[in-house]
Amino acid sequence: MRRGAPAGALLLLAAMAAACGGGGDKGASGGPDVPPPPGGYKTFAGGPPGGTLIVLAEGEPDDLNPLTYDGNPAFQAVRLMFRALARRDSTLVTYTPDLLERWEQPDPATVLLHVRPGLKWHDGRPVTAEDVVFTIERQKDPKTASPRLQDVAGVETVRVVDPMTAEVKLNRTGPSTLNALLEVVPVPKHLLGSVAPEQFRFQPFSQRPVGNGLFRFGQWQKGQQLTLLANPDAPEGRPSLERIVIRLIPEPTARLTELMNGNGDLAKVPAHQYRELQNARGIKLYTAAQVRPAWIAFNTQKAPVNDPAVRRAILMGVNRDTIVRALFGPQGRAALTPIPPRIDPSGGAVRPIPYNQAEAGRLLDGAGWRDSNGDGVRDKGGVPLAIQVEFSAADPVRGDMLVAMQAQLKRIGVDLQPRQYERTTWVERLRGRTYTASFWGWGWGPGVMGPNAEAIWHSRSIPPKGPNFAGYSNPRVDALIDSVLVGNDTTVARGQWARMEQMVIDDAVYAPIFLDPEFYAASDRFANVKFRGPEWWEDVIFWSVPQNRRIARDRTR
Repeated sequence: MRRGAPAGALLLLAAMAAACGGGGDKGASGGPDVPPPPGGYKTFAGGPPGGTLIVLAEGEPDDLNPLTYDGNPAFQAVRLMFRALARRDSTLVTYTPDLLERWEQPDPATVLLHVRPGLKWHDGRPVTAEDVVFTIERQKDPKTASPRLQDVAGVETVRVVDPMTAEVKLNRTGPSTLNALLEVVPVPKHLLGSVAPEQFRFQPFSQRPVGNGLFRFGQWQKGQQLTLLANPDAPEGRPSLERIVIRLIPEPTARLTELMNGNGDLAKVPAHQYRELQNARGIKLYTAAQVRPAWIAFNTQKAPVNDPAVRRAILMGVNRDTIVRALFGPQGRAALTPIPPRIDPSGGAVRPIPYNQAEAGRLLDGAGWRDSNGDGVRDKGGVPLAIQVEFSAADPVRGDMLVAMQAQLKRIGVDLQPRQYERTTWVERLRGRTYTASFWGWGWGPGVMGPNAEAIWHSRSIPPKGPNFAGYSNPRVDALIDSVLVGNDTTVARGQWARMEQMVIDDAVYAPIFLDPEFYAASDRFANVKFRGPEWWEDVIFWSVPQNRRIARDRTR
């Protein structure tokens, strides 16, 4: 019988798969030291609770309901307020129980989920198997329109066995089906049980949620900031930080200014700012794991990028390594394949599209694109080979990269035109597929072999059903993904994955450019700062502010 995180079989499958208010008060400490209570403080860091972390964020959540939110800003807040069934451990490729105490898999098609005793919702009600079953059923219901529908696509049925145990029957038994299931984030049935699936995202709960995590909802001032408060009743011990304030500051330079002025404590910074901050007083720099490829997605419904020859020529015409090194320095890494090597199930058995401008020119010649008027830009039928590539104003480094690519592609007669949009507009255009090409990224997780690939590359995930925003459709890729989802043989699954990934590379619909380096700058007031993965929130429960480094906003209430 296979059990939870310690199970050898799960480790193998997971390995195959491998993301306050207050101003700049720099005043004195937050009050006199007080002796610890008998037995010490029950916090992650072992010291007295207290401290405020102000995170300077580029985007604001759209929704705080775990079933209906979309986008990284909401993801960060949700995962602080709620527990998934399990969470990634320090390797980033295996799971350890979180909301669950353990799980068992008596046969490949059956999973028993044992809820952790003593967990409570932030309103004091106990967390039970009823919540788990309710959430899976709602997430699986197409009427809910959950962006995470694929996480439960392998669930056939789910039922309550006893108050603390749920039984899941699977219709897929491939390597990633269990991992995807463990990503489910339960919601409270006693608050949402009477809500129709199609009304889920329109409930007050989405703006003022009741979770069960190590932080609880405090206040949301739309367009300004979201405040989370430490959960003092967490069974494993409360975080050391008293509160986390996520402030919305879309412009990168403004974020840096606020950080340097003491009006914030943590900010993700572009590469050029990272270098500028090397010797900044009161600031420490951190580089998180690079597991998120950034690529240019081509809309397969828009000419001229609906032609595979044009897409391949563009990728062949770009020297990714030169550009990445110039912009990011030694920390930069070009992405040659869609999956970072650290977690690629193919084990390096795929061939990237190489930099070769001569071959790129031949491809364009063969596709009928020639410079008929000597202006340096190829054309066909009187239409110049001009391609607009959109990017978010919140990520100016991608704009810099597109300018460098523009110069390289000019040599082969391609007119690449960078187009910057405010983040909300850029996202709307991406989801609405009104773009020709768009520069964005994808955070691969432990479910990479299966559900993640299904979400981004399978034709059944073309919007509005999923995030295949390029409209990519290749029946052979679909068939291989489906085979990986239901197969049990590890060796066979690896081979199928490698063939599928090679087809995706050759089709060049998603053109990998670089591994997005996650650079962070943080106030040096904080201790125990660590980054297990690319996201700051994953280990923030360990962060603390020593008593002698506290300022006015760090005082406990």
